[in-house]
Amino acid sequence: MLFFVLYVLVERTNWGQRLDTTALRGRLILSNREVAAAKRLHASIDVVSLGLIGSAIVLAAVARRRLALALGAGVLIAGSILTAEALKHTLARPVLVFDAVGNHPSYPSGHTAVAMSLSVAAAFVAPIRFRSSVAMVGALFTSIVGCSLVASASHRPSDVMGSAFVVTAWAAVVAAFLVRRGDAAGPSQSPWLQVPPWMALAGIGCLLAGFLAAAVSLVAFHKGGFGAVHLGRAFAGASAAIVGTVLVCNAALLSVLHNIEIGAEYTPQLSSDVGRG
Repeated sequence: MLFFVLYVLVERTNWGQRLDTTALRGRLILSNREVAAAKRLHASIDVVSLGLIGSAIVLAAVARRRLALALGAGVLIAGSILTAEALKHTLARPVLVFDAVGNHPSYPSGHTAVAMSLSVAAAFVAPIRFRSSVAMVGALFTSIVGCSLVASASHRPSDVMGSAFVVTAWAAVVAAFLVRRGDAAGPSQSPWLQVPPWMALAGIGCLLAGFLAAAVSLVAFHKGGFGAVHLGRAFAGASAAIVGTVLVCNAALLSVLHNIEIGAEYTPQLSSDVGRG
């Protein structure tokens, strides 16, 4: 639902496209070295790296004797990427405002779908005591990739945020399927299982900062057009919105899964006293 709400508001309206365009213009505050580094980063996300990392994640689940989890991880990765690519070439974007990305299909971002699906799949496959740590590292990686796509004018901010919603939807479906197969909570909770409060709070804070920057930009548009918008603040606001979206999506998944051991039924151990006598 959030995916299509974002699409209608940002991709199909004049003011929404102006927000995206302003964020792209904001990348001009970056140095040539920073833009080149951003291009190298998302250029490294190709079919080879996808195959290697994706296979490693699936094999890790197999090594843990979680065949259902291995299948779920593969479905999560493939489903997210294929859905993002299909939607990108299906959803139209009327040319209301011209920007650096041009008129080619870009919503949602395929690179972001790759980065986030691999990150979330790794968190699913990781042992339960390490799940939050892996999710935090994955959220950081996805955020960096997403911001680099805007910095290099490969994608608009809305493309990255929309892709995060696609991956989250697939993660929810896969998790629901695995849990329905009989996964159960373990007998005790580790402090590593708790959703780090800072992840949710930081995500909400970043989203608020992004919305504030968007509101300021809209006021500036009304008064003086693009020239009245502070490019640095627009780019920073878009980056904050991207990071906030990724953090909130990951925090939501961690909160729902909590201490559920995905992919394996929990069989309580019998007391050592049972059977004695």
